[in-house]
Amino acid sequence: MKLSQITLSDCYIPPEWDREIRHVRVDSRLIQQGDALLVRSIDAIESERFIADAIARGAVAVVAQGALGFACGDGGVPIFSSPAVADHWQSWLHRRYARVAQLSLIGVTGTNGKSSVTQYIAQLLMAMGHPCGLLGTLGNGLWPQLQATANTTSDLAITLQQLDGMVGQANWAALEVSSHGLQQQRIAGLAFKGAVFTNLSHDHLDYHQSMENYFAAKRRLFEEYAIEHALINVDDEYGRALAQSLPSEMSVLTYGCEAMADVQIRDICWLGDRLQARIRSPWGDDLIQVPLLGDFNMSNAVAAMVALAQQGMDWSALCIAAQQLQPVLGRMAFYRHADGRTAVIDFAHTPDALANALAALPTLSPYVVFGCGGDRDRRKRPLMAAALDGIEQVWLTDDNPRFEDPESIWQDVLQHAPAARFHRQHNRSLAIEEACAAMPANGVVLIAGKGHEAYQDVAGQRHAYSDESVLLALGFVRGAQTHVA
Repeated sequence: MKLSQITLSDCYIPPEWDREIRHVRVDSRLIQQGDALLVRSIDAIESERFIADAIARGAVAVVAQGALGFACGDGGVPIFSSPAVADHWQSWLHRRYARVAQLSLIGVTGTNGKSSVTQYIAQLLMAMGHPCGLLGTLGNGLWPQLQATANTTSDLAITLQQLDGMVGQANWAALEVSSHGLQQQRIAGLAFKGAVFTNLSHDHLDYHQSMENYFAAKRRLFEEYAIEHALINVDDEYGRALAQSLPSEMSVLTYGCEAMADVQIRDICWLGDRLQARIRSPWGDDLIQVPLLGDFNMSNAVAAMVALAQQGMDWSALCIAAQQLQPVLGRMAFYRHADGRTAVIDFAHTPDALANALAALPTLSPYVVFGCGGDRDRRKRPLMAAALDGIEQVWLTDDNPRFEDPESIWQDVLQHAPAARFHRQHNRSLAIEEACAAMPANGVVLIAGKGHEAYQDVAGQRHAYSDESVLLALGFVRGAQTHVA
C-alpha cells in the first residue's frame, strides 16, 4: 500500500515522494526494511533520534508530529512533518490494516484469568472446527502456534499487524486486554463481537495508583468500544458494579456462583482427575466436566463457553468440547513424581490469585514457594504474605527482582510475617529443590509467581530459567493430574 493511500487527505503526500509501505510502525526499534514510521513525540530532540534510528533500520518514509514541513533524510528517505499525526495516527493504522475488520474479536479483561479464558475460547473453537487467533501474555498467533510477545497487549501497530496476518486463516481471534493497553490506547478503534470481565483485585497499583483508577481503566473496554455482547463475572464485587452500570440497551449476560447470575455455576466438585459442575444458563441445565483444577478454572471455562454461545455457537457442542480442555501453560499445571509427590506451577502473583491457587489444591497443608517482583507495586507484597496465613511450610525466594535489591523486596514481604516463619532462599532453583526434598510422599508443593516465564529478570538481564525445568530435572513429569488423589 502506498503511503498516500494510508494518510489520504489527512496529510498530503506528493507523488514524487510517495512510497510503497510494508508495515506502519510507531516504535522505531521495530522498523524493518520497507516500513514507515509514525512519530508521535512533540519533543524535537527525541523525534530526531527516533527518525534517525528508523532510517538506519530500513524505514522508507517517516511522518512526524509537528508543523507542516518536509525534509529529505539519509538515503533519500522522505520525512514529512504534520500536525495531523496526533489526531489521525490511529485511523492511518486501521486504514493500512483494514482487513482486520473481517475478524470476529472477543476481548477478555480482568486481573486474573485473561490467559485462561482466551486460550479456552481458542481451544473450544478449534475443537468445533474453527481456527482461532490469539493475542496475549503467552504469545500471539494462530492457536496453538504462538510466538512470544513482550506485553500482554502490544501497541496498536503490532496488534493490528498480528490480527491482519490471521485474516484468511481464521475468522475468530481472542484478545487479552490489559489495563495498560486500555489506558494507552493499544486497542483503539477495534470493534468486539464479545467482551468478558473476569475479576479485579490488587495489582498494577504502581501504575494506576488506586483501585478506583485501575477499575476505571478496565471499564473503558465496555464504555468506549463497540461491543455486541458483554459477559461479566458477578462473583466479583467490581463485576457486580460494572454489570449494574452498563446501559440497558447493551446485550449483557452475567456469570458466576451468585444466585443473581444469568449463568449460574453450581455444585462444583473435584472428581480426582477433573472438575464437575452444574450449569444453569439460558440454553438449559447441564452437568459439565472439565479436566482442570480449581473452582476459578471452572469459572474461566464457563466464561469461554458462554462468550461463544453469545455468538451463536451450539451450547451442547460447547459442553462436549469442554471435556477436552487442556490447562494453560503455567496456570495450575501439574507435575508428578514417581514417589507420589506433586508439584503445581501457577502464575499467581497477586494476593487474590495466590489465595485462589491455594484453595484449589487437593490438600489443606501444601508447601509453597513464592516471591514478589522488583520495581513493581510494593503495597501488595505484605498482602501476598497474608494470603499464606495458616501455611506452615513456605519458601520465600526471588521472582524477577529487576533493578531492586532482593533483600529490600523481602523486607516488604516480611512486614506481615515474622522472618523466622519463612524459609528464605534467594536462589529460586534451590528454593524449589529444598521444598520438594522437605515435603513427604504424597505431599503437594505450589510454586507461585512465574508460571510460564522462561527467564529470571535481574538488573536488566533476562537469564534463562523456568520453574518447570527445575521440576523436570528433579524427576517430576508434567501432565499427571489424573493421578492426583
